[in-house]
Amino acid sequence: MTPSIAVPSALKSGLTAVEPSTLSNGMQLAWLPQANAPRLALNFFLPGGNLIDGKPGLSDLVDRLLLKGTDTRSQEQIAELLDGSSLELDIDTRRDSTILSAVLLPEDLDESLELIQDLMYHATLADYDKEKQQMAGEIQMELDSPQSRASDLLIRTVFGGTPYGVTSTVFLESMDALSSLEPLREHYFGAYRPERMVVSASGPISGDVLAKKLEAHFPKRGVGQSLTVSDATQKALRAHTISTSKLVNVVKDDSAQAHIYKAWMAPPVDSDDTYSISVMNTLFGGAGLSARLFLELRDKQGLAYSVRSSFDAYRYSGLYKIYIGTEPSNKDKCLVGFETECGKLINELVSAQELAETKTNILGRRQVFLETSSQWAAYVGGSLAQGRTLAQLAEYEDRILSVTSADIQRVSQQIFNSPSVISIVGPSSIF
Repeated sequence: MTPSIAVPSALKSGLTAVEPSTLSNGMQLAWLPQANAPRLALNFFLPGGNLIDGKPGLSDLVDRLLLKGTDTRSQEQIAELLDGSSLELDIDTRRDSTILSAVLLPEDLDESLELIQDLMYHATLADYDKEKQQMAGEIQMELDSPQSRASDLLIRTVFGGTPYGVTSTVFLESMDALSSLEPLREHYFGAYRPERMVVSASGPISGDVLAKKLEAHFPKRGVGQSLTVSDATQKALRAHTISTSKLVNVVKDDSAQAHIYKAWMAPPVDSDDTYSISVMNTLFGGAGLSARLFLELRDKQGLAYSVRSSFDAYRYSGLYKIYIGTEPSNKDKCLVGFETECGKLINELVSAQELAETKTNILGRRQVFLETSSQWAAYVGGSLAQGRTLAQLAEYEDRILSVTSADIQRVSQQIFNSPSVISIVGPSSIF
């Protein structure tokens, strides 16, 4: 008999309270009222992210420059204003979107929106050369980590020749192309436009009040042309595949461990198979201590302290990967272990008990993750920016519960029987 699964009613019904609207300035607003929340969470999503970069690293550099000064405020004045208010700001560019996240007290809303608008509309970008060099130094430090280097090598190899393959090392190699202010200004004026923004918000004020304030503070922009992900780029990313299996490596003799990734292409976020792959990933390596990879390769075989899998569903493509950090002499055992555990999913149906426990794990963790207003706002806004609808988000639990053992075997066969990339960083003795 298949074990029953309890689904929290709050989890299934939470999205019904979200109020979507399109504002007069073109912004898409998704508002979740939470009268008892102590603070207001605001997320500005700009679809495209690195996909709209005219040159590698352009979005990342522009984002870093937003806080470095505007036409009317110096970097020091911006810092003082942030220190003197409740506003917390974070700006981040990812493969599919740029995100400006803000958390603030409701009484500081007008002041906060005025500052955010100033950053988005009036940044000077003047210190771009200095910031570029500082960014390069930070990237070099990050790449000193063997695991970061292995991940960078993996992504660069899997998605080479596409915008998803622009990694930290690619940016460093092409940094000289960002040698003038004009490309940054063109990108800035084309990216930060209200008609491109998906705004998700949650907190203790009226949605109508917030909508009016967003319309007042963010008028339509006359200068610049709105940036979009071209049809050719979308088509190329959806069609991209790993043609043949590859093994790539970087020698790092000061590394005490071998850092190993193995990855396969996977479907994009709009594929129906994402639900089955999410369940498969959770039981395989995404659930931490209870996942198969952890129990087999760490607990039983003692090959590593850290081993996990992950499924990255991007807007136009996807990636499934396994990672392990191990004693260098265990490299070959780990690769055999990867193959053995993948083979089990390919050849054996998951038991009803394991399937039920995995679904409970997924839904339970999702409920915990969405407990705060800021987490709700980030989840809803990010999903809308990826092209999903509120209706699709609302059916998530039902779609997870409908996944069968046969579905898991089917997607495992599709992924693990396809060409892969293995990326290894470690001492020269293992190569």
